[in-house]
Amino acid sequence: MPSPAGDDHNDEPSGSSPAGLGYSADDDGEVCVHGRPLALPPKERAVLHLLLRRWPRTVSKEQFASEVWAGQAMSDESLARCIAQLRQAVPPATGLALRAQYRRGYRLLVTTDGPTAVAPPAAAHGRLLHVAMARPHQVETLTHARQLVQQREADALARAEQLLRALIAEAPDYLAARLAFAECLAATVSCGLAVRRKRIDEALAHLAWVETQAPQMPGLLTETAHLLDCAWCFDEAAVLHARALADSPLDAATHYYRGWHLLATDRPREAVQALEQALQLNPFSVYMAILLARALATAGDHEAALARALRTRANAPENRAAALHLLGVQALVTPSPALAAPALQMLRDPALWIFAASTLGYVLARSGETDAAARVIANTDLSNPSELATHAAALALLGRRTEALDRLERAVGEGCGHLPLVLLATENATLRDDPRWTAIAAHVWPRRA
Repeated sequence: MPSPAGDDHNDEPSGSSPAGLGYSADDDGEVCVHGRPLALPPKERAVLHLLLRRWPRTVSKEQFASEVWAGQAMSDESLARCIAQLRQAVPPATGLALRAQYRRGYRLLVTTDGPTAVAPPAAAHGRLLHVAMARPHQVETLTHARQLVQQREADALARAEQLLRALIAEAPDYLAARLAFAECLAATVSCGLAVRRKRIDEALAHLAWVETQAPQMPGLLTETAHLLDCAWCFDEAAVLHARALADSPLDAATHYYRGWHLLATDRPREAVQALEQALQLNPFSVYMAILLARALATAGDHEAALARALRTRANAPENRAAALHLLGVQALVTPSPALAAPALQMLRDPALWIFAASTLGYVLARSGETDAAARVIANTDLSNPSELATHAAALALLGRRTEALDRLERAVGEGCGHLPLVLLATENATLRDDPRWTAIAAHVWPRRA
């Protein structure tokens, strides 16, 4: 990264950087030290995340207000208080310090060539405390598995599940491993991969066992609620979401999963509110921002959905999911033949998002490249009903409505957890006047039939 003009860079040791000290800011909004999430309150975590992303540049007060406070009122005092608390959490002994730039903002300063102490777990995070209750190699395995889950890629999720199964077999009393297994399965469902009801029930059984041992364990209620949503047990899930929200009002994941629930039960405007709250608590999470844009589009606010997708892309310029998602929203809101070129370019990139094929198929169909869209659809894994269903919108655009509905019927028969979001997506609105869609919906939402 080139050095900016001025004094942003001239008093740091040569070759030093936050990354060299082990600090990283991932696309899920977490700040990690040597791969482990640093336990910080939401605002402090978001401030440090932004400072790390902008290093070695100074971050202005306006940027903090726009990207961290995100529309909420931010006073100079609230920012200064947040910085002061962050300085206590990350003292200079760690090799990293925060410097005020007069009338400009704040920036990170690398004070040594290496830390003399490890950053302490400020504002102890309950989930992290449970993670630490095991042997060192078990903690490392769990940490690695969670990092794989955050990648939201098929191979990474499969590897995470494999590691967690082995870890639970080795340490059956390790509660955090059982919770992480449920998180992994829930992420697999949310990412559109095939997860049969039997595996969801297995994860729910792990959580039920955790409840007998530690009923107040952080994350237990919201993970259970989300898995129930994945099994389309929406009434049971709603009760747990309400309890989780009352117990953990400052947990971003609690608001995110509640937003997923509201979107899956056809309440997109309420989902928008929940997901906006999740992003206020974790403003740099790509997957939370993507779901917020989907909720905005489903609620009919297409311009806001496009603005959200553009902002997500700007916040995470190297993230492939953010780039693909933006193309999909642009194709929905402002379709143009010009979108075909970047879509075709992305098809040649092997490092793609799980929803890449369905998103690119839709973009190509919407931009007039029907042959290319058909080729993308033809390359779908026929053994994965979840992935097959995600192409429904592109198939409808290509005039293949019967095939689109065939795929949705197969997905409902397999119990594909993310199917409610597919059925309610704006892109599939043209299919809703078909009696077959009504019959499919009756399986997912029997009380609406």
